[in-house]
Amino acid sequence: MKKDKNCRKIPDYYRRTYEKWYSWFAHIYDPFVKVIFFLLNGGFGGERRWRESIIEWLDPQPGEKLLDICCGTGTLTIMLGERLAGTGEVVGIELSPAQLKIVRKKQKPNNLTFIEGDAQDIPFSDCYFDKGVICGALHEVPQEVRQNILSEAYRLIRPGGKIVIFEHNKPDRKWKASLFNFLEHFNPEYLTYKDLLKCGLTNEIEQARFRIVRTDITSWEYFQIVLGEK
Repeated sequence: MKKDKNCRKIPDYYRRTYEKWYSWFAHIYDPFVKVIFFLLNGGFGGERRWRESIIEWLDPQPGEKLLDICCGTGTLTIMLGERLAGTGEVVGIELSPAQLKIVRKKQKPNNLTFIEGDAQDIPFSDCYFDKGVICGALHEVPQEVRQNILSEAYRLIRPGGKIVIFEHNKPDRKWKASLFNFLEHFNPEYLTYKDLLKCGLTNEIEQARFRIVRTDITSWEYFQIVLGEK
């Protein structure tokens, strides 16, 4: 059963922090990601290879309806639309108006829709989508919000449908873990990032009733990718 909307609102502190952070970070987000995956994913073209690997895990098929939750500046959403080659439907939802302002400047295929809104309350009927993706967003929010987002994804994806989640990971090697933990101290999402690592991504995905199909560690062990099935 879907929760009452009043119980699903993002805490005011989180919303203010998120919107303030992305009001300026949105303008450098795309080049920032390019630099990160240049360093962590094999140099030039690393960012695109990273996004393509997520798409391969999702395995979009012609005519499918795809949902990109917390889509940011929309690069992955656009690539999903291109993969469907004009068939099917791709929807991206994002809370930050600054991120969506960047999206509007990009060239996009016609089968895309972008919505400004809360990923805890997405305006589509049950089981509307075939597949969904959440890329690098869950570490930005408190546990209660993460569970609400995952539960909403479960509601929206059809039985047998898939979800791919790409998130932070704690490296096994101590020097890597210490380095990334130090770098994350400069991130306003540090506390929620630490909480996600403590709670365990796969645990939270399973609590939302998805079945874990496949997992992997990537990019210097700094990230993990999970394929789940409803």
